[in-house]
Amino acid sequence: MVPKSSGTTNLPRKIDLSSGLQYGRAQGYPPLFEFCHTFATTVLHPNIPYKGGAEVILTCGNTDGFSKTLQCLSNEWVEGRDPVAEREGILVEEYRTAVQTARPRGLTVASVRIDDEGMCADGPRGLRDVLENWDFGKGMRPHLLYTVT
Repeated sequence: MVPKSSGTTNLPRKIDLSSGLQYGRAQGYPPLFEFCHTFATTVLHPNIPYKGGAEVILTCGNTDGFSKTLQCLSNEWVEGRDPVAEREGILVEEYRTAVQTARPRGLTVASVRIDDEGMCADGPRGLRDVLENWDFGKGMRPHLLYTVT
């Protein structure tokens, strides 16, 4: 049971509703961030050479994380820019959420066929087919690939 107020002033240890349901620090809920950072530093990446260990970014879910990744790795295309020379592309599995997240940024979205083992390398709409028959009239060849592991 999570108490309404825990009474502690130690933020990484303060687990209660009065603080957990509030807007918090930009890095996220302190106890969750602290747990994830400690786990990443001690279990997943204990030998990382950076001061402070591994970096952790908390998101609201996979679509939020994917959206933030797109913001980091692509330039938003806007009307008036050269659609061929400047429009960036992304390869995605036939996965609806990825397409719906990338399209509003103006990216050329190219779907690659999938089967029970993941993205298809060959065959119609496979990775090779999509890249070898890329329509440069829609923009640059994709520099991003989104796949579900």
